[in-house]
Amino acid sequence: MTAHHLTIVHYPPHEPWRCVEIQSPGWEDVSAAIRQMDDNGHPIVQLSWDDVDSCFDDESSFNIIGGGASGFALFEMNGWQFDDPRGSDEDVRLWQSDQGYFCKRRNIIDDIDVVLKLARIYFETGSYDEVRRACSDLSRLAGLP
Repeated sequence: MTAHHLTIVHYPPHEPWRCVEIQSPGWEDVSAAIRQMDDNGHPIVQLSWDDVDSCFDDESSFNIIGGGASGFALFEMNGWQFDDPRGSDEDVRLWQSDQGYFCKRRNIIDDIDVVLKLARIYFETGSYDEVRRACSDLSRLAGLP
């Protein structure tokens, strides 16, 4: 069993924003959505294990905000968020379009491969405990010695 729902937020040029909603996504759908994130036109990807019309309806959904240029923030609304204690408290804007999104440098992952690995863990398990466990050893996830 895997995540039940994928929401992709898109801001087309000179048009209102919209959500692309995918029921029963495959990993290929999720991976492609994350890879197209650019912090402007495609700044948000969400995953839910609940049967919802949109991941915005699930406060425990797995949220990814940002893009390759600025990095990625991963978090649960009102809950877990990625935190690298080696990072700083500098404010960083991860979402350039619309109202944007700001977080601390310590909450950002710059390596898309790490983002994909953490997202896949949530996609396959629906468990923030498993994601936390993986975050405890980022060097292993990034393939560093």
